[in-house]
Amino acid sequence: MALYADVGWAGFTFEAVARTSGVGKASLYRRWPRRGDLLRQTFEARWLRVGSLDQGDIRTDLLALAWIVARALTGPYAGAHKRLPLDIAEHPEVLEFLRPYAEATVAEGRAIVRRAVGRRQLPASTNPGLVMDLVVGAISNHVRMTPARLRSRMLRQLDNFLVELVEIVLAGVEKSSLYGSANERDDPP
Repeated sequence: MALYADVGWAGFTFEAVARTSGVGKASLYRRWPRRGDLLRQTFEARWLRVGSLDQGDIRTDLLALAWIVARALTGPYAGAHKRLPLDIAEHPEVLEFLRPYAEATVAEGRAIVRRAVGRRQLPASTNPGLVMDLVVGAISNHVRMTPARLRSRMLRQLDNFLVELVEIVLAGVEKSSLYGSANERDDPP
């Protein structure tokens, strides 16, 4: 993961992985026939690992998810977050290799919201994808757009930011349910 974060897809070769890991190239080829397979399994093992977050409370689950995302975007492999969109744009095969991982991660995130709807902690009209976009997108933007000179301050205040973010998202979901979805109401409030 560190290698990909440093060099991206162009430098993520079996030769480079063998050199940095101290494992023979032949061993890598036996386990992973293509470097894209190795990259996908690397992401599955070392990047955003949502799993089945289910503490029985939407606030607790969304905050846990927020921390998973924040750690990935500020941790030792944070460079992968910057490289991935560039590599996907330049090398479409990267997305094809990562698609199963990405789809599983998105499904796990949306399942958090669906379980909360099932527990009646969120309105039935709640859009799971929108909630995930709000939480994950806000964290991504916050981390990416914070200037280097303010990074240490941002990291010190990250817990407060994540708690406030989850509260704002949940308040917005609750507020939107009072008015119904855009498709259900005749006139805007």
